Amino acid sequence: MADSKFRITIGSDNILRRKVTDIEEILVVIDVLRASSTIVTALANGVKEVIPIDREEMVFELRKEGYILAGEDKGVKLPNFDLGNSPVELLGYIEQSNIEKIALKTTNSTELLAKIESALICSSLNLTAIKHRLEEKGKSANLLVLGSTHGITEDIAVAMALYSSLNDGLEINKAYLKECISRCNTAKHLIEIGYKKDVEFVSQIDKYDAIPILKGGVICIDEEI
Repeated sequence: MADSKFRITIGSDNILRRKVTDIEEILVVIDVLRASSTIVTALANGVKEVIPIDREEMVFELRKEGYILAGEDKGVKLPNFDLGNSPVELLGYIEQSNIEKIALKTTNSTELLAKIESALICSSLNLTAIKHRLEEKGKSANLLVLGSTHGITEDIAVAMALYSSLNDGLEINKAYLKECISRCNTAKHLIEIGYKKDVEFVSQIDKYDAIPILKGGVICIDEEI
């Protein structure tokens, strides 16, 4: 029996200690609540690029270059930012303004994304699209689960659905995924601080076909066929 081409990694420490180019595999970053979902939503709704930021002071320089600032700390919108890390808030902003570029600062994801060379961004919102792209590429993939201080249920559920579908041919159980996302401890925390609509929004499985790819410090749509 052939070895699996796919693996799941929990936490970013091992990723940051290695050179991604040393390993011939695709890195897939999963942070469902909410960085991955905000990125997917942005690019699926006309935003051209998202820049992940690891230091807050860098963001205000980017504002001068026309970037909309989105960010949070422990789930709460950062002071002097235009938006939080909220796909629902972002959609409302897009309805009012033409947004082309976003600079994003989050608690769990953007420090990693600012330091690695390349990755696909996976959420519940684009799960099947990511699956199909990995099948097309035919390479090994490392599914990186980031989680939060509240746990990893939502991220590991998406990673396991992706892994078992790719590796074992199992059907993605959307009802189970929705339950994992909507009832996990991270969701409970977000609901407590006023982001129930985000939890409901992110619980929609396969809402978008967008495939965000990080290259050279910028996340944009991967249009490769």
